[in-house]
Amino acid sequence: MKRTLALVITCLVVLSFNVRPPVKKPLFAVQTCTFHHWSFLESIDKADSLGIKYLEVYPGQAVGGGIPGAFTYTLDADARAKLKDYLKYKKTKVIALGVVDKYYYTRENLEQYFKFCRDMQIPFMTAEPEPGDLDLFNSLGLKYKIKVALHSHPRPESHYWHPDSAVKAMKGRAMIGAWPDIGHWARNGANVVDGLKKMQGKLWGMHFKDIEAFDKVEAVDVVFGKGVCNLPAVVAELKRQGFTGVITMEYEANDWNNMQDMRGNKKYCDSLFNAVYH
Repeated sequence: MKRTLALVITCLVVLSFNVRPPVKKPLFAVQTCTFHHWSFLESIDKADSLGIKYLEVYPGQAVGGGIPGAFTYTLDADARAKLKDYLKYKKTKVIALGVVDKYYYTRENLEQYFKFCRDMQIPFMTAEPEPGDLDLFNSLGLKYKIKVALHSHPRPESHYWHPDSAVKAMKGRAMIGAWPDIGHWARNGANVVDGLKKMQGKLWGMHFKDIEAFDKVEAVDVVFGKGVCNLPAVVAELKRQGFTGVITMEYEANDWNNMQDMRGNKKYCDSLFNAVYH
């Protein structure tokens, strides 16, 4: 009996060493700009139908549902409470607000965006600060415990269109990290995988997309896997880094009738990430 018990214990110990813990994967979100012809509340429902429970919401999107105004700091307490209740009901979380750039913020109203994020329990603000405002963003991030993640719109307007400029802006600023748009990187002629390598350690999220042509600012979005962004190489680099941040899917084509394409994009992401993160 003792020999049998010892054998069972030995087998259990061996099995416990052979059982691998589940691999932590990135969170999948959708940028509601994908659904900019619809309201924020409608975007929640669209994302839910895709099986996506995280949103990055741009601050100009109309709320909808009879609630006046846009999803931004000007919403009153009653509107915010209603949105919190609906998000809870849908088991959905706003993971980021953005992109907050010069078209939305001033030095006078910037703190209101941080207060709004704190109140709505939004952990990230994706942003393109004016270079002279980087320290202000960083200090407000520290004050409100909101991480500021640098986005990259196309050249020449964006201050952070090239990965090197974002690296320089992040240096020495603990609350400023990276949330690049890999499609815009490719439009700008920047190698996506090389750019991701430069962001290692402060890569908090990204806009995940594919485009038709490299080094062409006018290049349009295409369904994932059909363009030049080499998404398998991108995901392999993320796995190498141990990245478990936010993958924000964004699709800026066929925008009046994009749900079929988005279902394909989500299926592509599921397949690719499951194959690489295993």
